[in-house]
Amino acid sequence: MQKILVAIDGSEHAERAVRYLLGLIQDGGLLGGRVEVHLVNVQPLLPTRIAHDMDEDELARYYDDKSTDSSQKIVDLLGKAGIEFTLHKLQGDAASSIVACSRSIGCDGIILGSHGNGFLAGIFLGSVATKVIQLSDIPITLIK
Repeated sequence: MQKILVAIDGSEHAERAVRYLLGLIQDGGLLGGRVEVHLVNVQPLLPTRIAHDMDEDELARYYDDKSTDSSQKIVDLLGKAGIEFTLHKLQGDAASSIVACSRSIGCDGIILGSHGNGFLAGIFLGSVATKVIQLSDIPITLIK
């Protein structure tokens, strides 16, 4: 059984990535329906000046609520399709967190929705997809 990690951020790009995965599973494509699906949502850390005024419970609730909100559409989509999954809610740098999560799970591949800003924008802006490609040593599928 293959383990696939899909990075989700509440965007239409992430939804397209999940729909691509659903197609692979349901059509018996490359994965043949035998896949363990992991979703990861990474919330950026709050600035210290804001986080400093929050206690640990408040901060944990904040990050959990943000992850839940940005993941809900995907969770509903997979639920309606009858696909089991595990949702990982993380905080920090998106690219390094995605790659670290894939390593800790032992994933065989990562699927990312690309925002499609292009090659030069990725170099100068440091897109998450570009960083994941640089940091990861497993196959990555970018969905535009």
